[in-house]
Amino acid sequence: MNFIKKSFVKKLILEHAVEMHRCMNGDLVKFGSEKCIEDLDDRINDARLERDCCPGRTDAREHYNGILKVLRRKKRRAIKTNFGSEL
Repeated sequence: MNFIKKSFVKKLILEHAVEMHRCMNGDLVKFGSEKCIEDLDDRINDARLERDCCPGRTDAREHYNGILKVLRRKKRRAIKTNFGSEL
């Protein structure tokens, strides 16, 4: 009986869960919102500036390229989420 209650509650929570994004200033906003996308843009610009200060073919530059790849992927997903909620 207890297992049924736990699984039911888990299912309800997962169905109504909203993905959140923590901005650089510490605020939590809904993932895909305009503030979320603006924050991701700021993070991408910051990482790009840091990467461009690194000499070519270094570990640091590869590190920032990896971060940029993840941030761009997250931004694309946020934009899809944003446009999907407007339809």
